[in-house]
Amino acid sequence: MTNSITQFFLSGNFQYRIYDLGRKLTLLPNSLFQRIEAQEVLYPYPFQQKAWLAFLFWSKADKTKATIWFLQFPIDELGYLKQASRDAFLQELLVHVSTNLQAQQSGVKMQDSLKESAFAFKPRQDRLAIFHAFATLELKQQASKYYQPARIYLQGKTGYEQWQSLGLQGIADIIARLHLDDNEHLLSTALPQLPTIPLINFAENLEHNSIGVELSFILHQRLQQALETENTNSQLIAALIRAISNSYDKSIRQQIILQLLQTDSAKNIEVIAAIASRAWQDITTKALLPLFLQVLSYQQQDAFNIILVDLMGIPKMREPILKSLRAPERSALLSKRIGGFLGGFAKQQTTH
Repeated sequence: MTNSITQFFLSGNFQYRIYDLGRKLTLLPNSLFQRIEAQEVLYPYPFQQKAWLAFLFWSKADKTKATIWFLQFPIDELGYLKQASRDAFLQELLVHVSTNLQAQQSGVKMQDSLKESAFAFKPRQDRLAIFHAFATLELKQQASKYYQPARIYLQGKTGYEQWQSLGLQGIADIIARLHLDDNEHLLSTALPQLPTIPLINFAENLEHNSIGVELSFILHQRLQQALETENTNSQLIAALIRAISNSYDKSIRQQIILQLLQTDSAKNIEVIAAIASRAWQDITTKALLPLFLQVLSYQQQDAFNIILVDLMGIPKMREPILKSLRAPERSALLSKRIGGFLGGFAKQQTTH
């Protein structure tokens, strides 16, 4: 019997790629996922105490007919993938394969019963678009029909105000192919002139691919402009932070976050949530973590608790956060939020 998802792919002689979809679209190397399934390593990108996974696999003999699974599995209190849930899915998979083999033998159309699995989920449209953009790239297939019109738009040939015809899939295809067709430079040239809505759409997608110094600099400029306007747009600021979180340059990322955390805009729930969910790897420094927690304390207790629990579920985040929470120089408001957090946690433990 198949005792892991990895073994299913290997025994079926499939080629496969596995992506995390929880925070950003992130490729999980096959060898790493094998260790995750064996509980040899903690799950690296938990989001809301779950692993949100996309499986792309195909027969070695025919790359044109790939199969996609979107599955979510719970993460346990220690940070490992729950094997009991994975095993329950494997039982479903065994039934699914058996049913389809019988259907194939009797000439009945095969059913994709895994869509009804308790572990299946349907990603949001923007996540579907970016996943399919990267999947076609992996499978060496052409981009969608929206790709070239999106490139023409970035060239300014149709006018930057004429963004209404931009397809979400076209934007995703640009981002997936950011390092092809001179797209990164093309986007860097267009960004200073983009209206707010297309700027947000491109920025939110940029969190899924690494960006260089030129593009990071332009995004920083747009962020400064947004912060200096009288009526700041929290959605735009959050989108720009999401984009910058994937900059190659760690020092640029941390400098920008430090600057942002010292503004009133950071107190907006959409902005602080973007920092927590997309730039978590940058806020553990001695300079940033106390400031981040202080800004987070301006949120209502429930929001404070949810964001803190989510962050502490990420490997290597728990200890620095706990250390910072114990710091004697914390503010009265942060102390109050910490008390509410610990009280809520203790109450939760007694009800289980």
